[in-house]
Amino acid sequence: MKKIICPTDFSKAATNAVEFAAIIAGRTGASITLLHVLHLPILDTTETAMVATEVLGEQRRYAQEKLHALSHYLNEKHRSYNIQTDYLIKESLLGDEVKRLTDTQGYDLVVIGSTGGGNSLEEILIGSNTSAVIERVKCPVLTIPLKAQPAPFQHLVYASNYEKEDAVALQQVLQFAQLFGARVEIVHVSAETSPENSKANQYRERLRQELPDFELDFHEVVHPDEVEGMKKYLADKNADLLTILKKRRGFFHNLFSQSFSEQLTYQSKLPLLIIHEP
Repeated sequence: MKKIICPTDFSKAATNAVEFAAIIAGRTGASITLLHVLHLPILDTTETAMVATEVLGEQRRYAQEKLHALSHYLNEKHRSYNIQTDYLIKESLLGDEVKRLTDTQGYDLVVIGSTGGGNSLEEILIGSNTSAVIERVKCPVLTIPLKAQPAPFQHLVYASNYEKEDAVALQQVLQFAQLFGARVEIVHVSAETSPENSKANQYRERLRQELPDFELDFHEVVHPDEVEGMKKYLADKNADLLTILKKRRGFFHNLFSQSFSEQLTYQSKLPLLIIHEP
């Protein structure tokens, strides 16, 4: 891992995400780019283009001051890591800009704050900016809830639904875990009373063959509600990072027919590492 990008709107959630990025950069030697996106305000028809330019100019000056201060703060607080930081200010939509930068500038990871983990619809949806980034980019995305305490990860859970693409995603997850000496559990939740079945056995054997260099730790959980079962497992085991595979279909293709991984994304109170389907 060489390059991390952190979108920020200077909120507490965004700043908390930057703290996690610094921890990762300290383990990998990766550089951190702070990104702030400017949005042209909605103007009355009587407003002139000159006023719009002045408004953007003010926003840019403010953003530059904040980014400079945040970069300085990172370098001072994490001086032992010797992190290389820079920052960008762009006029664009966040999802579009992060996609463009990750596609063209070789970023390996996006670290972004999230507002998910609540019970209301507004809280469950992890935030339009964060969801836009998850939907658009191809590289892994690490979302950080506001209340997550910055610390090296120790216990990762990979939420498995017996996907054939799991091997590729798991290899990335296992390599990420090695940065921290963290353990990884591969967890499948089923509503069936007997989780031991031929599909599970075939899945385990296939992964062991495809990932021979890693010791794999499988767990089966029985719960009538798959999402609630996973959430209970995470809490009971004190996991500090949930990882999932995101399929290629539209992330918001149907809010009333969400996949298991999508529901976990909306409701996760833990940091969440999203690996995109190859």
